[in-house]
Amino acid sequence: MSINPQAFFIVQSDPDGKGIPYFMDKNWTPELPDYEIYDSPPCEGDFLTAYSLKAKAYQLNGDYLVDENLVSNEMLCLCEKLNVKCIRIPVDINLYRGVRPQKKYFLFFPLSYLSILDKDESIYTISIDLDSGKLNTQEERGLKKTYYESIDKFKIKNNICEHLFFCNEIAASVCSIQFKNEYEALGLTGVSFKEINEHYQYSAWD
Repeated sequence: MSINPQAFFIVQSDPDGKGIPYFMDKNWTPELPDYEIYDSPPCEGDFLTAYSLKAKAYQLNGDYLVDENLVSNEMLCLCEKLNVKCIRIPVDINLYRGVRPQKKYFLFFPLSYLSILDKDESIYTISIDLDSGKLNTQEERGLKKTYYESIDKFKIKNNICEHLFFCNEIAASVCSIQFKNEYEALGLTGVSFKEINEHYQYSAWD
């Protein structure tokens, strides 16, 4: 099987119900500021320099808890090596019965938001605002980005150089093949990788 050196992958949560919980109730001290991640990254200046977290879990050992916006120190070292632009804030975590995870954790938000769809080579449908009948785009509705109903053929632009970023088209974290390979070589856990290739299709309703 040939390997595409320009391949990119969706980073998906891969819980095991143990050290990588399916869901984790969290109580932050102090409370986190209100933030939105789907159009643009949070403002780093809205956050404090450190937080404490009481997590309703018996174990915690995943390295990238993508749905919880938490990463281990080992994951952070990989991001530093690959020059990933991010917000990172140390978090002191207490689990059930006062147990502390062995790994150090950080609140984590990628700062790079990229539009990677090659519109000339892709097949897609832009969603429509039901009230106005206008396309959900910057041009027609003054939105921050274009919203897609579906993408049946996703051709990625050339010369994407970032290794971990938030993909505007599908509102998800995406990484390079180099990031994926190094993550797996280090034995890091918490996520799985789905390639954006000729078989990949996106639906806003999935």
